[in-house]
Amino acid sequence: MLKKFFSLCLILTCASFFLAACGHDQADGNGKKIAIMTYTKNDTFSKKLIASMKENAQANGMEVDIYNANDSSDTQIAQVKKVAKMNYAAILIRPVEANNSQEITAIAGKTPVIFYNLQPEKSVLKPNQDIYVGPNEELAGKLQANYVLKQTSDKDTINVAILRGASGLAAEKRTSAFQDTLRKAGKNVNYVFLDNGKWNLKTAQHLTELFLKTNQPCDALVANNDDMALGAIAAFKQAKRKLPIVCGVDLSAAGKKSIQDNQLAFSAYQPADSQGKTIIKAALLLANKKKVTDLKGASDDDLYVYTSFEGVTAENVANY
Repeated sequence: MLKKFFSLCLILTCASFFLAACGHDQADGNGKKIAIMTYTKNDTFSKKLIASMKENAQANGMEVDIYNANDSSDTQIAQVKKVAKMNYAAILIRPVEANNSQEITAIAGKTPVIFYNLQPEKSVLKPNQDIYVGPNEELAGKLQANYVLKQTSDKDTINVAILRGASGLAAEKRTSAFQDTLRKAGKNVNYVFLDNGKWNLKTAQHLTELFLKTNQPCDALVANNDDMALGAIAAFKQAKRKLPIVCGVDLSAAGKKSIQDNQLAFSAYQPADSQGKTIIKAALLLANKKKVTDLKGASDDDLYVYTSFEGVTAENVANY
């Protein structure tokens, strides 16, 4: 009799573990599909971030479909319309154009939307429904400015060139924070060049070649990402001109090598691996109709989950 009792207890215990495991798997995303939507195949950081999102989603038992708009807003909107009808648990999207964000959420309807790598206007977002997960873009600009200030402490006036990314809050906030930090430090600055490098190495190289033909002095060239910074470096090298202080953002593999080669001076490291993991954590919560409140970096209004930047130079690049 006692033996039968222990056998029954063992069966019930195993059953409890099994049911608990099943419940845990469901909470972790089993049986759910997400759509990861990107704007281009040519952005180095985006490719790394998408790889991280895919890996973390699959590790949590979610199915992943990836859609690439190839730099076309029309293509992306058509993709969103298609995806909205396919019963995805969440849509993770980097818009081609920031001003398409409101249309994207309208098409998505009740499907949660997580914007990444391009922050939309606050008015587009809804708590625990349509949110932004990514870095506080202003920090990248502040880190760049502080580095330039440190390196030019012996100069009363500096000449600065800026390569912005394509339209959107990321480019605006990185650039504005850089300029505001220099202004608040009391540094006299001549902005000798400012143009839109479209986040692209080749475009940035071409624009820098045009700038160099003006023969204006340049103490620092600051770009909103590493690809554009590397394009600028290529133009200076081709023209056989001395490199100014060149700053980027992301610490891409190519950017890291350039720092090691003493060409790129500084990059604001945006950790794609941990950022991708945070995006998927948010997606799991929203897909299960839960709040992002307790996620590290979540804002009080549940509209944002902020990740971070870290300054990287030749002095600490070995740590990355």
